[in-house]
Amino acid sequence: MDSVVGMRVLLFSGGLDSTALAWVLRPDVCLTVDYGQRPAAGEIRAAQDLCREMQLRHEVVRVDFSGLGLGPLAGRPSSELAAAPEWWPYRNQMLITVAAMRFVADGLSEIMIGAVSTDVHADGKRPFLDAMDHVLLLQEGRARLSAPACDTDPLELVRSSRIPRNLLGAAFSCHVAEHPCGRCRGCEKHQQTMLAL
Repeated sequence: MDSVVGMRVLLFSGGLDSTALAWVLRPDVCLTVDYGQRPAAGEIRAAQDLCREMQLRHEVVRVDFSGLGLGPLAGRPSSELAAAPEWWPYRNQMLITVAAMRFVADGLSEIMIGAVSTDVHADGKRPFLDAMDHVLLLQEGRARLSAPACDTDPLELVRSSRIPRNLLGAAFSCHVAEHPCGRCRGCEKHQQTMLAL
């Protein structure tokens, strides 16, 4: 693969927040990571379809961490350590690391993550994201981590992105299955967002 200078990679689950960011930021690559989460097939399908519609490059990396997950995403009991049931320990740290590993030799300059102001887990908040940015800078490649919507309410992010409603409707947010269950916190957020627009 030819080296690309200044490559910007968006961690892309195909969910509402990352879809709105992809529409606005136009990354060089949208990366979906199948790490063994139960809804992976649905995330990948939605991400591929959305990237095709937005004319963005999409890649999938598969790493099997299914035995390390907790909560609904893994189909296992949740942890009392978590602020919400769908906590997968150190997930954002893993996703950032996988993205850096995949693209550092291709001229990676920035990894973007779709954290928003309502994230309840520590790895979606500013102190963790700033620390991970520093960790990346200490390593070869000196890539940066950015969280462009970290201080933004998800509904405001979607509204300000001006993403077409049909694209937003195609986003995938389920936490428990390949097809939307309609009952988990992710599906509820999707339904509430679409109704609020």
